[in-house]
Amino acid sequence: MDILIHTLSGTTTAGFIVAFSKSSIKDKLFLVLLGGFAGAFPDIDALSLWGGFDRTIGKWLHLSHSGSDIYFGKFWYSHHGFFHSLLAAFLFALIFILIRKNFFKSLALKDYIKTPHTKNVFAVCFFAYVSHLLGDLPTPGAVWGGVRLFFPFNVYIGGYGTTWWWNNYDVFLSLAISTIFFVLLILLNKRFYSTDYLKLSAGLYICCVGFCLYFVTHRSISYAYTGNTVRYAYYERSSKIDQYKRLGKNLYFRMVRLDNKIPLYF
Repeated sequence: MDILIHTLSGTTTAGFIVAFSKSSIKDKLFLVLLGGFAGAFPDIDALSLWGGFDRTIGKWLHLSHSGSDIYFGKFWYSHHGFFHSLLAAFLFALIFILIRKNFFKSLALKDYIKTPHTKNVFAVCFFAYVSHLLGDLPTPGAVWGGVRLFFPFNVYIGGYGTTWWWNNYDVFLSLAISTIFFVLLILLNKRFYSTDYLKLSAGLYICCVGFCLYFVTHRSISYAYTGNTVRYAYYERSSKIDQYKRLGKNLYFRMVRLDNKIPLYF
């Protein structure tokens, strides 16, 4: 999946988690933004594909392999390696709350960890991060064969190829709409009874997950391949045809125009 979908999967997951929080509206909105950051973070391992990687980071760390070799390789720090694991999700959440502790120096570490908001921050960081890992499972195995979900074990999970890397506009729209509704629920929280707020949030999240699961498992062809493929253009074209049929002409071309305006793979 692309970075925008991963970011939105993080904000949607965070929006659901904060429904169980008694934090202020400001804190809840912060947690949604934090969820977006956590959802995007696992792709930090794609930094090795940056054109200036070899002459900067690679040179500073005296790496014996090029950034491209690292990205498409199976080193622990390669793409879909350590940073795409449950262990990384846990460490990311732990490190974040420990960094945040610097803003609460008057509290003992034990008391700080026990505060409800700290627990919410940890939960958002962890589960939003995991939403990224789950989003990568249905994409093609390619040179990695999935994601190294259970690092340090050298086992790659996923790579099912039920959907393509890009052009998942239906998934993007589902997550974007869900995030907008979660933000509205947060802003209108005081107008609902707590049980109604929880029910609405749970229903929204279940519907969003259900739609996304349906979309990524009901494509017209299988995108499963390992290693490199000479059919890349065919897969790319097929994924766009799928979106055209699903979204309709008008909405599809609006998404294409948006796609062309964003300087990211989308």
